[in-house]
Amino acid sequence: MKPRARQPSPAPRGRLAPHARAGLAGTLLGAIVAAQPVVAEVPEPLGLVQAIEFAEAHPRVQAAPDAVLPPRPQPLFLGCHTLAFGDARAADQHRDVGWSALLPPATAQQLEIVQRYFDVLLADLSFMRDDEAMAVGYIQYDRADNRRELGQVSPLRVAELEAAYQIIRRQRAASDASRRLTRSLLAQAIGQPTDLPKTLIEPPPPALPDPLPTLDAIVAAALADNPRLGELLAAGDDAADAVLAMAVRQQALELLLRLELLGVAAQQTKIEADWRDLKLDQSRTMYEMEVAADLGYSMSQQTKARRDESAVALCTALTLAELNALQGKPLIGVGAGAGAGAARNDTTEPSLEDTD
Repeated sequence: MKPRARQPSPAPRGRLAPHARAGLAGTLLGAIVAAQPVVAEVPEPLGLVQAIEFAEAHPRVQAAPDAVLPPRPQPLFLGCHTLAFGDARAADQHRDVGWSALLPPATAQQLEIVQRYFDVLLADLSFMRDDEAMAVGYIQYDRADNRRELGQVSPLRVAELEAAYQIIRRQRAASDASRRLTRSLLAQAIGQPTDLPKTLIEPPPPALPDPLPTLDAIVAAALADNPRLGELLAAGDDAADAVLAMAVRQQALELLLRLELLGVAAQQTKIEADWRDLKLDQSRTMYEMEVAADLGYSMSQQTKARRDESAVALCTALTLAELNALQGKPLIGVGAGAGAGAARNDTTEPSLEDTD
C-alpha cells in the first residue's frame, strides 16, 4: 500500500499562509510606491525659494485633514528661541521649530523647509569648525610626541594631548554625519527623500523692517488674513475664539521679543568675528616672520566665530518668516531667489571617512 502524500498544514485561523503574506506584502509595497508624489528633480545647486516651491505637493499638505501623521523631527542645529533667550531655561523644542498648529498645512510645510535648509547650512559650518579644530589638536599632539622622543616632553603630557585630540576627532565625525542627516531631513521636507541636496545657495543676510510692526498690528493682521485662523474662528464658540486670540497674541509677542534679542546677539557675534579676524591676521604675520604663533588655533576660532554669526543671521531670517506666516503673508522675503547668493562649495556629498 503506497504511503499517503503529506498535505501542507493549513494556516492557523487569523493568520495568513506564507505565500499569502508575501503576496499581500507585495501588493502593499506596490501601493505605497504608486502613492509616492511625482515632482520635479531637485535643482543643483538648490536655492531657498526653489526649495519652498516643493511644499505644495508634499504628502503632509495633500493628506486628509483628519489623517494621523507622525510628528516632524526636531532640527539638529537651528533652535532660534533657545539661541535668543540664552540660559533662560533648557532648550524648548516647541518654541524652537518654525511650524505650528496656527498655520495652514502648506505654510507650515514651507516653514519646515526653511528651517531644514538653514539647518544644512549650519551643519556645514559646524563641520568646518570641528575639522579645523581636529587639525589643530592633531598638530599639537604630533609635535608633543616628536618632542617626547627627544626627551623634551613627558609621556603624561603626550597622553593628555592625544586624549584631547580623540575627543575633537569624535566631535568631527559627529559633525560629518550631521551633514548627511540634515540633508536627509531637508529632502524629506521637500518630498524627495531619496534625492539629498548637495550644494545649497546661501541666502543674503536678512534685512529687518524699520520700524518693526507693533504687536497689535501683527495680531490684527493674523486674525484677518491667516486662513487657518479663519477656519478655527469659524468653527469655535466665543470662549474658543478668545483662547485662540490669546494664543496668537502670545506667539506674536514671543517672535517680536526674539527679534529684539537676536539684534543684540548680532552685534555681539559681529564684534567677536571682527576680533577673530584681527587675531588671525596677527597670527599669520607672526608665522610669516617665523615667530612662534598658533596660526591653526586662530583659524579654528575664526571659523567658529563666523559660524556663530551665521546662526544668528539665519535665526533672524527664520523668525521674520514665522511672523510673515502668522499674518498670512508669503515667505518670499526670507531669502534670495533661485539665482541670488553664492553656492556653497563646501557642501558636497558628505562622507564619514576619517581624513586625518
